Amino acid sequence: MKKGLQLYTIRDSYTNGEELKEILKKVKELGFEELEFAGFADLTAEDLRDYLKEIGLTPISSHQSLENLSVNLEETVRYHKILGVPYIACAIAPTSTEEEMENLLKILTTAREVVKENGMELLYHNHAHEFVKLPDGRLPIELIRETIRLELDTFWVFHAGTEPCAYIKEHAEDIALIHLKDGDFEGHPLALGEGYNNIKGIAAMASQIGLSQLIIENDNPSPDGLSDIGRSINYLNKLLNKE
Repeated sequence: MKKGLQLYTIRDSYTNGEELKEILKKVKELGFEELEFAGFADLTAEDLRDYLKEIGLTPISSHQSLENLSVNLEETVRYHKILGVPYIACAIAPTSTEEEMENLLKILTTAREVVKENGMELLYHNHAHEFVKLPDGRLPIELIRETIRLELDTFWVFHAGTEPCAYIKEHAEDIALIHLKDGDFEGHPLALGEGYNNIKGIAAMASQIGLSQLIIENDNPSPDGLSDIGRSINYLNKLLNKE
């Protein structure tokens, strides 16, 4: 099982492209193999692609806004195609009203086809609010899942009151990537092993349904991003070595 990192977790560690490059060396040294981006620090796709090859890290995805998946779609797809990622993920979207859902599904449907035509797949990264029913009784996460596959953030599934392992098993065909994330009962993400999510069970279920990587993310790392991911990957290594 390959170990990936959502770089949003270490956003406090760099302010420009050259600093990002230096931080990525440390990420590699910690034992990460795959990366999911949350911004590119003004690096060109060619520069970033070549640098990742040089240091031995594989770009797998990035998080993109609704704006980048609509008004900036062509530019967004071009960048990712050059970078060489198999996935692009919608990072977050409002889903509390029928109007918001209609707008979201329209954007996802259009972007899905353009992304597919360019050899990639569009995914949706959930939070907890997609598990709250619309006024008409429909569930946003189900409407999204009927449109594109998920990058399932397992902590937000847990926080929404749904058991992550059961959800993964039930919707295996609709899940392309997984965020392995821990946290408390109040909705605060934590490093792996420091919260109450079923990290061991999720890792095992991800393997069972045929996924080849686990992506670590922490929205609010403590005391800083690098320290946080260091604790998380150490926990994950111990967990995987026991299996």
